[in-house]
Amino acid sequence: MEPEKDLNVSEEELDEDIVQLINEDGETVDFYHVATIEYEGGWYVFFEPAEEMADIDEGEVAVFKLETDENGEDLFVPIEDDELMDKVFAEYNRLVEEEENCGCGCGCDGGCDCGNH
Repeated sequence: MEPEKDLNVSEEELDEDIVQLINEDGETVDFYHVATIEYEGGWYVFFEPAEEMADIDEGEVAVFKLETDENGEDLFVPIEDDELMDKVFAEYNRLVEEEENCGCGCGCDGGCDCGNH
């Protein structure tokens, strides 16, 4: 569970559903699901630890690529490529910024005449 990025997500923004993942030591670890995004044909999942973890600082998230095994079960695969991690995180930030604005793509804060407010 090494891939992580700094995300300032408030408690109110976290989905209250706990996701339990099994780490490489076979231990169950609880996470809050922060977001799932699509990037270049793949799906990426952002999780924030539900409790303190030694390898993830407070306010950081673990980011995984969502894949499916031969039985159709979801797999959360760590992102090893730092460049890909940066691109996925940049896409997440872009989507958050777009959502915070009116979504029209004009970069406004809801004060334009696009009709999306």
